[in-house]
Amino acid sequence: MQFLLLERGKPVPLGSRALEILIALLERPGELVSKQDLMARVWPNIFVEPANLTVHMSALRRTLRDGRDGNRFIINIPGRGYRFVASVEVARSSN
Repeated sequence: MQFLLLERGKPVPLGSRALEILIALLERPGELVSKQDLMARVWPNIFVEPANLTVHMSALRRTLRDGRDGNRFIINIPGRGYRFVASVEVARSSN
């Protein structure tokens, strides 16, 4: 299975960790995903500082242009986690 983030039909460059965070949030749209759940998914069996999640979340938000031009995609629930708040549409390829 291939995951690809597109904007107007063109691939958007996004690092693998940021993409994994996005996928985790999109699997549970509108739901709170805890920081612990995200860290366990993105860095399984590896101890990393919570700042790593913050860095990759910032990159993801920057790529999505979250908070610009009235666009909101991801909100932070301080001390708890993140929630994907934009509408989600799933497209499956016919391959």
